[in-house]
Amino acid sequence: MTRPKTLVQEKIIHDWEAQDQPEHLKTVCDRILKSKNSQRLLLIYQQILNQTSNIIINSLEEKELCLSGLVIKQNGELKVHNRIYQAIFDRNWVEMNLLNSDS
Repeated sequence: MTRPKTLVQEKIIHDWEAQDQPEHLKTVCDRILKSKNSQRLLLIYQQILNQTSNIIINSLEEKELCLSGLVIKQNGELKVHNRIYQAIFDRNWVEMNLLNSDS
């Protein structure tokens, strides 16, 4: 019997671009990367991932991140919406896309 964590890794996280049917994760990704504020969104999201203190922003970018579904606001703090998003849209993803947005 396959363990749930292994199943999620295999069926959702691993090679997610190819397995994303119907396109859900790509939609989240596109909402961030195709935004005219993408670099700012990535920087805020990076802060949320590296969260050493409570992230409370109250900005248009915060609203855009929440509308993308990538983050939620709980008790006034921004947090990654779920562990699957956190595994896919991880620090490496942010760094890679920040580098690409500079070009």
